[in-house]
Formats: sequence, structure tokens, C-alpha cells
Amino acid sequence: MIAVATATPLAAASTDARGRFVIESMLGGTWVNPQYYGASIQLRNDDTQASTLPVEPITSGIVVVIFATVDVGAVQPAIIANAGGSSPVVGALPATDPTWTSAGASDNGDGTVSYTLAFVGSIAGQGVTHVSFGVLGSTPLHSGISVSVQATGSPTDGSTSSRTVTLF
Repeated sequence: MIAVATATPLAAASTDARGRFVIESMLGGTWVNPQYYGASIQLRNDDTQASTLPVEPITSGIVVVIFATVDVGAVQPAIIANAGGSSPVVGALPATDPTWTSAGASDNGDGTVSYTLAFVGSIAGQGVTHVSFGVLGSTPLHSGISVSVQATGSPTDGSTSSRTVTLF
């Protein structure tokens, strides 16, 4: 009976020490050249809702960016800025944390296209990460398009951060 009483608080403390992957900011518009929509997103491991500190680091996560099909046309891969390889380097955008990669794109069948960006690294409580990306748009690009963004991290308190922004 003593072992059970000792194990229960430890398990509860671990669950209560989880942060949440929160979208703090997203700025964007045409990027690289007039053929791309792009955005820079800052995310934080927000520990303000945790009952136990410090929170566990977020070690993986995804950001899903949803565009209207009419704005981006055919599904194209997302390009992560400043990530090396064949990705373009764009000095005007914040540097992307090198732990971000493009994780694919899909037509949702409802008039929208989803682009997934994947994070694998470590973000301590109140730590931040940045990802800048571009998506090939239709020709000519539309201005003032609405974009929906959703972010989840692991381990997490189970929350999903979401935001809708307009790219010009």
C-alpha cells in the first residue's frame, strides 16, 4: 500500500508537467519570388497552464498549414527556408530551426490543400522555435488569402493551437 501511494503522485506530476505547442506569431505573403506564398511561424512551449514546473521538453511536433486549392493550384511540396540542401536561403526571414522539415502535402478533397511541417528536436518550457516556409502558388498569385494553421507537439497537455491569418 505504501508503494502505491508513492507511485501515484509521481505519475500525476509527470502528466501535469506538460507544456503546449503554441503558435505565437505568423507573418507572410509572397516569398522568394512572386511565385511563392510564404510564412514565418514562431512557436513556444508554453508552460503557463502546467501545474508542475519545469515542464517536459517538446521533442516532436507538426504544423499543418491549410490553403484554398484555388490559391495554390496543384499540390506542390513546401520548401523550408534556411534548412540547407536545395532550400533557398532568404535573409529577410528569421532563420528556421534546423530541426524542421517538410512532411508532405495533400489535397483534402474539400477545396483545400494541407501542407505539413515536422519538428524533431527539444524545446524546453518557454523555449521557442521558428519555421519559415514557402508554397508554390497559382499564377498569378492571389492577394489577401486566408490561411489556417494548426500546431500540436509531443509530449503535450493535449491542446492544439490554431490561428487563421491573411497573407498579402
